[in-house]
Amino acid sequence: MTLSSRLAVALVVLTLGLGGCTATWAPQVNPVPYYTYYPAALGVVTAAAEKALPQAGMRFTGSKQVDPDTTEVRGYDSEGNAILITLHAEGAAVTKFSARIGLYGHLREVEAIEHWMGRYVGQSMARP
Repeated sequence: MTLSSRLAVALVVLTLGLGGCTATWAPQVNPVPYYTYYPAALGVVTAAAEKALPQAGMRFTGSKQVDPDTTEVRGYDSEGNAILITLHAEGAAVTKFSARIGLYGHLREVEAIEHWMGRYVGQSMARP
């Protein structure tokens, strides 16, 4: 492969990457997750996530248990960006929360979800 053909291939790859060639696979999620931990069992945090999405102004579309320790909660924000919340049990009473929304940014939406989830997890833990 000559230098000019290598440069041409690199230019095509760069152009496709910058042009958003993957935008046809809508809805997409940001490959970099935002995560935190909740001091509660997986079931409690899953129920909180299902309640938190509508409270944060988003649409809840369903949840799916991937394996005994992992649940995915899905939905959309008001702009139609996909939301994927992955909840993974790190022990009997600790659950890791990670969220991916849209293509870039959207940290404000994730923080809104986390705010409501924290509220519902706290309420569930306060009940005897």
